[in-house]
Amino acid sequence: MKYSPILDQVNILPLAGKVSDCPELVVQSAENSFRQKIIDICDTVTQEQKHMILVTGPSASGKTTSANKIAEELRTRGKKVNSISLDNFYVDAQNLPKWKDGYQNYESIEGLDIRHFEETVSRLLKTGSASLPVFDFSVSARTKETIDMTFDEQTYLIIEGIHALNPIISRIVDSYASAKIYISVHSEFTDDSGNTLLTARDLRLIRRILRDFTYRDTTAEETFRMWDYVLMGEDLYIRPFRRYADFHIDSTHAYEPYLYHKEILCALRETNCSSPYCATIQRLKASAERFFEMDRALIPSTSLIREFMKP
Repeated sequence: MKYSPILDQVNILPLAGKVSDCPELVVQSAENSFRQKIIDICDTVTQEQKHMILVTGPSASGKTTSANKIAEELRTRGKKVNSISLDNFYVDAQNLPKWKDGYQNYESIEGLDIRHFEETVSRLLKTGSASLPVFDFSVSARTKETIDMTFDEQTYLIIEGIHALNPIISRIVDSYASAKIYISVHSEFTDDSGNTLLTARDLRLIRRILRDFTYRDTTAEETFRMWDYVLMGEDLYIRPFRRYADFHIDSTHAYEPYLYHKEILCALRETNCSSPYCATIQRLKASAERFFEMDRALIPSTSLIREFMKP
């Protein structure tokens, strides 16, 4: 499925009844639907022998987990798969570009060491082996560790990152048949009258708040500050290239707002009432309160949504 600017709408009135009466069926349906999208893409790339798979999407879209699931599905079919994360090609913090206010810009493609990426991937494709760098975000620097990787004509190579569809990156593998994949949250939750109760962008923000708090020890307030830059970066560096995608995956799982109900309200209670992000906080609270809590034990350990949940 190609990308369409028209968002899907999820009416919460019938959904709420299903979540209340048979939550396990709602979860199973959402998980099966997402898995089928992965299967369909893998069917195409194997049938058409597209050995280069470029995966991108905005923050908290689930692109890394989706790329991993594509790799897993291909391996179950007996295929050789290797993956490259563009995150490992970031330059050290002191060399990052900056926004006008001096804040470090992790969103710009200029934050990547393009020359090193091109040299490494070209070596991998020409010689069949290369050593890839490893970037440590806790210290914002490349480590001494490397990842040895091999490639041959039978290998499927997945390149994942926010700039994967940028021609500066994709041209490096243009001589190979490729599949370009764009992943996003592309559904909004509405009432019976079509009024939006939770936007797709706010669902991603909720995902990001919970993931940052759980795995990066980052407060909601800190995530709000970063989010402004994330959105600017998406408009400048990601959205202009989504038109190149051969496939679009909507990573929304219909049960998500119920799953996040309690945790996001707890996270937002920790924010300062005088916060400059007060309007956003109030909007997220109002959205969360339209849903009710569901049992997180229902979510499979293999679900993409586990990326945004406490372990």
